[in-house]
Amino acid sequence: MDINKKIQAASHSGASLKVMKKNEKFIVQKTVYESIARNKLAVEKQQRFTKLLTSSYEILSIPIDFIDEKPEKLVIKMPYIEGVGGDSMPNKGTRITANNIKVALNSYLIDALAKSEVKTISSTIVLNKIQEIEKNTRHNIHLFPSLNYIISQLKECCLKDLTLPMGPCHGDLTLSNMKVTQENKLYIFDFLDSFIESPLQDAAKIIQDMIYGWSFRKEKSSLRLKGQLFCKKAYPNFIDTLIQLYPREMKVLEIMTLLRIAPYIDESDSVTINWFNKSLCKSLKRLEG
Repeated sequence: MDINKKIQAASHSGASLKVMKKNEKFIVQKTVYESIARNKLAVEKQQRFTKLLTSSYEILSIPIDFIDEKPEKLVIKMPYIEGVGGDSMPNKGTRITANNIKVALNSYLIDALAKSEVKTISSTIVLNKIQEIEKNTRHNIHLFPSLNYIISQLKECCLKDLTLPMGPCHGDLTLSNMKVTQENKLYIFDFLDSFIESPLQDAAKIIQDMIYGWSFRKEKSSLRLKGQLFCKKAYPNFIDTLIQLYPREMKVLEIMTLLRIAPYIDESDSVTINWFNKSLCKSLKRLEG
Protein backbone atom coordinates (compact mmCIF):
# COMPACT_ATOMS: atom_id res chain seq x y z
CA MET A 1 0.00 0.00 0.00
CA ASP A 2 1.21 3.51 -0.81
CA ILE A 3 2.54 5.17 2.36
CA ASN A 4 0.11 8.11 2.09
CA LYS A 5 -2.85 5.75 1.77
CA LYS A 6 -1.50 3.71 4.68
CA ILE A 7 -1.24 6.58 7.15
CA GLN A 8 -4.54 8.09 5.98
CA ALA A 9 -6.29 4.74 6.52
CA ALA A 10 -4.80 4.55 10.01
CA SER A 11 -6.00 8.03 10.93
CA HIS A 12 -9.20 8.32 12.97
CA SER A 13 -9.14 12.09 13.43
CA GLY A 14 -10.64 13.11 10.08
CA ALA A 15 -7.52 15.14 9.26
CA SER A 16 -5.76 15.01 5.90
CA LEU A 17 -2.33 13.35 6.16
CA LYS A 18 0.48 13.47 3.62
CA VAL A 19 4.07 12.17 3.74
CA MET A 20 6.70 14.34 2.06
CA LYS A 21 10.48 14.22 1.74
CA LYS A 22 12.54 17.20 2.83
CA ASN A 23 16.32 17.38 3.26
CA GLU A 24 16.61 13.59 2.90
CA LYS A 25 14.08 13.08 5.70
CA PHE A 26 10.40 12.13 5.57
CA ILE A 27 7.88 14.39 7.26
CA VAL A 28 4.13 14.11 7.83
CA GLN A 29 1.92 17.07 7.02
CA LYS A 30 -1.38 17.04 8.88
CA THR A 31 -4.13 19.42 7.77
CA VAL A 32 -7.20 20.00 9.92
CA TYR A 33 -10.24 21.87 8.62
CA GLU A 34 -12.59 21.68 11.62
CA SER A 35 -12.36 22.75 15.29
CA ILE A 36 -9.21 24.75 14.52
CA ALA A 37 -8.86 26.30 17.99
CA ARG A 38 -9.36 23.01 19.80
CA ASN A 39 -6.89 21.21 17.53
CA LYS A 40 -4.34 23.97 18.13
CA LEU A 41 -4.64 23.35 21.89
CA ALA A 42 -4.09 19.63 21.28
CA VAL A 43 -0.94 20.32 19.23
CA GLU A 44 0.39 22.57 21.99
CA LYS A 45 -0.23 19.77 24.46
CA GLN A 46 1.79 17.41 22.26
CA GLN A 47 4.61 19.98 22.22
CA ARG A 48 4.62 20.28 26.02
CA PHE A 49 4.92 16.55 26.67
CA THR A 50 8.24 15.69 28.33
CA LYS A 51 9.83 12.32 27.65
CA LEU A 52 9.51 9.62 30.27
CA LEU A 53 12.05 6.83 30.65
CA THR A 54 10.50 3.56 31.82
CA SER A 55 11.99 0.10 32.33
CA SER A 56 10.59 -1.03 28.96
CA TYR A 57 10.32 1.96 26.59
CA GLU A 58 11.28 5.59 26.50
CA ILE A 59 7.96 7.40 26.04
CA LEU A 60 8.02 10.48 23.83
CA SER A 61 5.61 12.57 21.82
CA ILE A 62 6.28 13.03 18.12
CA PRO A 63 7.87 16.50 17.91
CA ILE A 64 6.05 19.28 16.07
CA ASP A 65 8.31 21.06 13.58
CA PHE A 66 5.86 23.53 12.05
CA ILE A 67 2.44 25.03 12.79
CA ASP A 68 0.47 27.30 10.47
CA GLU A 69 -2.89 28.42 11.82
CA LYS A 70 -5.41 30.07 9.51
CA PRO A 71 -9.15 30.68 9.99
CA GLU A 72 -10.02 27.90 7.53
CA LYS A 73 -7.35 25.31 8.39
CA LEU A 74 -4.52 24.26 10.67
CA VAL A 75 -1.36 22.78 9.11
CA ILE A 76 1.11 20.83 11.24
CA LYS A 77 4.36 19.20 10.14
CA MET A 78 6.22 16.53 12.11
CA PRO A 79 8.83 13.84 11.38
CA TYR A 80 7.62 10.52 10.03
CA ILE A 81 8.37 7.85 12.65
CA GLU A 82 9.02 4.35 11.37
CA GLY A 83 7.64 1.71 13.70
CA VAL A 84 4.77 -0.60 14.60
CA GLY A 85 1.46 1.16 15.23
CA GLY A 86 -0.48 0.11 18.31
CA ASP A 87 -3.52 -1.04 16.36
CA SER A 88 -1.39 -3.51 14.37
CA MET A 89 0.56 -4.85 17.35
CA PRO A 90 -1.59 -7.98 17.82
CA ASN A 91 -0.38 -9.10 14.36
CA LYS A 92 3.21 -7.87 14.52
CA GLY A 93 3.88 -7.73 18.25
CA THR A 94 4.79 -10.49 20.67
CA ARG A 95 4.01 -11.33 24.27
CA ILE A 96 7.13 -9.38 25.15
CA THR A 97 5.75 -6.37 23.24
CA ALA A 98 2.47 -6.61 25.15
CA ASN A 99 4.27 -6.80 28.47
CA ASN A 100 6.47 -3.84 27.53
CA ILE A 101 3.36 -1.80 26.66
CA LYS A 102 1.89 -2.71 30.04
CA VAL A 103 5.04 -1.62 31.90
CA ALA A 104 5.27 1.64 29.93
CA LEU A 105 1.60 2.58 30.40
CA ASN A 106 1.75 1.76 34.12
CA SER A 107 4.73 4.11 34.44
CA TYR A 108 2.97 6.75 32.33
CA LEU A 109 -0.15 6.73 34.52
CA ILE A 110 1.82 6.68 37.79
CA ASP A 111 3.95 9.61 36.61
CA ALA A 112 0.89 11.58 35.46
CA LEU A 113 -0.87 10.96 38.80
CA ALA A 114 2.23 12.11 40.72
CA LYS A 115 2.21 15.37 38.74
CA SER A 116 -1.51 15.98 39.34
CA GLU A 117 -3.37 17.94 41.95
CA VAL A 118 -6.59 16.61 43.45
CA LYS A 119 -9.44 19.04 42.90
CA THR A 120 -13.20 19.13 43.25
CA ILE A 121 -14.83 19.45 39.83
CA SER A 122 -18.41 20.57 39.51
CA SER A 123 -20.67 17.79 38.27
CA THR A 124 -22.29 20.45 36.08
CA ILE A 125 -19.35 20.08 33.68
CA VAL A 126 -20.24 16.42 33.12
CA LEU A 127 -23.99 17.02 33.09
CA ASN A 128 -23.57 19.69 30.42
CA LYS A 129 -21.51 17.27 28.34
CA ILE A 130 -24.25 14.63 28.75
CA GLN A 131 -26.85 17.14 27.53
CA GLU A 132 -24.65 17.87 24.52
CA ILE A 133 -24.45 14.15 23.72
CA GLU A 134 -28.24 13.80 24.05
CA LYS A 135 -28.75 16.72 21.68
CA ASN A 136 -26.26 15.40 19.12
CA THR A 137 -27.66 11.85 19.11
CA ARG A 138 -31.27 12.79 18.39
CA HIS A 139 -30.76 11.89 14.74
CA ASN A 140 -29.63 8.32 15.47
CA ILE A 141 -30.96 7.56 18.97
CA HIS A 142 -33.08 4.73 17.49
CA LEU A 143 -29.88 2.78 16.84
CA PHE A 144 -29.06 2.48 20.55
CA PRO A 145 -31.90 0.87 22.56
CA SER A 146 -30.21 1.17 25.97
CA LEU A 147 -28.67 4.61 25.54
CA ASN A 148 -31.34 6.61 27.36
CA TYR A 149 -31.31 4.26 30.34
CA ILE A 150 -27.53 4.36 30.66
CA ILE A 151 -27.57 8.15 30.41
CA SER A 152 -30.10 8.25 33.26
CA GLN A 153 -27.84 6.02 35.36
CA LEU A 154 -24.86 8.21 34.56
CA LYS A 155 -26.76 11.29 35.67
CA GLU A 156 -27.44 9.55 39.00
CA CYS A 157 -23.67 9.22 39.45
CA CYS A 158 -23.27 12.95 38.88
CA LEU A 159 -25.61 14.23 41.57
CA LYS A 160 -22.51 15.11 43.61
CA ASP A 161 -19.37 16.89 42.48
CA LEU A 162 -16.38 14.83 41.37
CA THR A 163 -13.01 14.55 43.08
CA LEU A 164 -10.33 14.16 40.44
CA PRO A 165 -6.55 14.33 40.07
CA MET A 166 -6.15 17.15 37.54
CA GLY A 167 -2.94 17.08 35.57
CA PRO A 168 -1.13 15.61 32.52
CA CYS A 169 -3.53 14.02 30.06
CA HIS A 170 -3.07 12.86 26.46
CA GLY A 171 -6.82 12.95 25.95
CA ASP A 172 -7.09 10.14 23.38
CA LEU A 173 -4.65 7.49 24.61
CA THR A 174 -5.68 4.57 22.40
CA LEU A 175 -3.40 2.00 20.80
CA SER A 176 -3.90 3.64 17.41
CA ASN A 177 -2.20 6.75 18.77
CA MET A 178 0.96 4.88 19.80
CA LYS A 179 3.94 3.64 17.82
CA VAL A 180 6.86 1.46 18.94
CA THR A 181 10.24 1.71 17.22
CA GLN A 182 13.18 -0.67 16.97
CA GLU A 183 15.07 1.69 19.30
CA ASN A 184 12.68 0.80 22.17
CA LYS A 185 10.89 4.12 21.97
CA LEU A 186 7.15 4.46 22.41
CA TYR A 187 5.86 7.50 20.57
CA ILE A 188 2.45 8.94 21.39
CA PHE A 189 0.68 11.40 19.10
CA ASP A 190 -2.70 12.85 18.11
CA PHE A 191 -3.21 14.43 21.52
CA LEU A 192 -6.72 15.70 22.22
CA ASP A 193 -7.96 18.70 24.16
CA SER A 194 -10.16 17.01 26.77
CA PHE A 195 -13.11 18.47 28.63
CA ILE A 196 -11.54 17.12 31.84
CA GLU A 197 -7.73 17.23 31.94
CA SER A 198 -7.01 14.29 34.23
CA PRO A 199 -4.93 11.09 34.06
CA LEU A 200 -8.22 9.31 34.76
CA GLN A 201 -9.36 10.38 31.30
CA ASP A 202 -6.37 8.57 29.79
CA ALA A 203 -7.16 5.51 31.90
CA ALA A 204 -10.74 5.57 30.58
CA LYS A 205 -9.46 5.72 27.00
CA ILE A 206 -7.19 2.73 27.60
CA ILE A 207 -10.20 0.84 28.99
CA GLN A 208 -12.18 1.72 25.84
CA ASP A 209 -9.44 0.05 23.80
CA MET A 210 -8.29 -2.82 25.98
CA ILE A 211 -11.53 -3.82 27.68
CA TYR A 212 -14.08 -2.88 25.00
CA GLY A 213 -11.88 -3.49 21.93
CA TRP A 214 -12.40 -0.19 20.08
CA SER A 215 -9.30 -0.43 17.86
CA PHE A 216 -10.12 -3.98 16.69
CA ARG A 217 -13.87 -3.77 16.29
CA LYS A 218 -13.76 -3.88 12.46
CA GLU A 219 -11.22 -6.69 12.13
CA LYS A 220 -12.21 -10.23 11.20
CA SER A 221 -12.92 -12.54 14.13
CA SER A 222 -9.45 -14.14 14.22
CA LEU A 223 -7.75 -10.74 14.45
CA ARG A 224 -10.25 -9.52 17.05
CA LEU A 225 -9.35 -12.56 19.15
CA LYS A 226 -5.66 -11.76 18.76
CA GLY A 227 -6.44 -8.20 19.77
CA GLN A 228 -8.26 -9.36 22.90
CA LEU A 229 -5.38 -11.63 23.90
CA PHE A 230 -2.84 -8.89 23.28
CA CYS A 231 -4.85 -6.36 25.30
CA LYS A 232 -5.31 -8.80 28.17
CA LYS A 233 -1.53 -9.04 28.41
CA ALA A 234 -0.90 -5.32 27.76
CA TYR A 235 -3.58 -3.97 30.15
CA PRO A 236 -1.88 -1.69 32.72
CA ASN A 237 -2.98 -2.96 36.14
CA PHE A 238 -2.43 0.48 37.70
CA ILE A 239 -5.84 1.31 36.23
CA ASP A 240 -7.34 -1.06 38.81
CA THR A 241 -5.62 0.99 41.50
CA LEU A 242 -7.16 4.16 40.04
CA ILE A 243 -10.58 2.48 40.09
CA GLN A 244 -10.09 1.71 43.81
CA LEU A 245 -8.93 5.25 44.56
CA TYR A 246 -11.62 7.00 42.48
CA PRO A 247 -14.44 4.46 41.97
CA ARG A 248 -17.27 6.86 41.09
CA GLU A 249 -15.11 9.16 39.01
CA MET A 250 -13.63 6.29 36.98
CA LYS A 251 -17.11 4.91 36.30
CA VAL A 252 -18.31 8.31 35.12
CA LEU A 253 -15.34 8.87 32.80
CA GLU A 254 -15.41 5.30 31.45
CA ILE A 255 -19.05 5.62 30.40
CA MET A 256 -18.63 9.21 29.19
CA THR A 257 -15.76 8.06 26.96
CA LEU A 258 -18.10 5.56 25.33
CA LEU A 259 -21.09 7.89 25.07
CA ARG A 260 -19.09 10.59 23.27
CA ILE A 261 -18.72 8.18 20.32
CA ALA A 262 -22.48 7.92 19.76
CA PRO A 263 -23.13 11.16 17.80
CA TYR A 264 -20.47 10.23 15.22
CA ILE A 265 -21.65 6.69 14.44
CA ASP A 266 -22.96 6.42 10.90
CA GLU A 267 -26.28 4.65 10.44
CA SER A 268 -24.72 2.42 7.77
CA ASP A 269 -21.85 1.31 10.05
CA SER A 270 -23.46 -1.83 11.45
CA VAL A 271 -20.18 -3.10 12.92
CA THR A 272 -19.67 -0.02 15.09
CA ILE A 273 -23.38 0.08 16.01
CA ASN A 274 -23.23 -3.53 17.26
CA TRP A 275 -19.94 -2.88 19.03
CA PHE A 276 -21.35 0.23 20.69
CA ASN A 277 -24.54 -1.46 21.92
CA LYS A 278 -22.61 -4.40 23.35
CA SER A 279 -20.17 -2.03 25.00
CA LEU A 280 -23.03 -0.05 26.57
CA CYS A 281 -24.40 -3.24 28.13
CA LYS A 282 -20.95 -4.16 29.38
CA SER A 283 -20.41 -0.68 30.80
CA LEU A 284 -23.74 -0.86 32.63
CA LYS A 285 -22.65 -4.08 34.33
CA ARG A 286 -19.37 -2.45 35.31
CA LEU A 287 -21.27 0.63 36.55
CA GLU A 288 -23.53 -1.50 38.74
CA GLY A 289 -20.69 -3.80 39.85
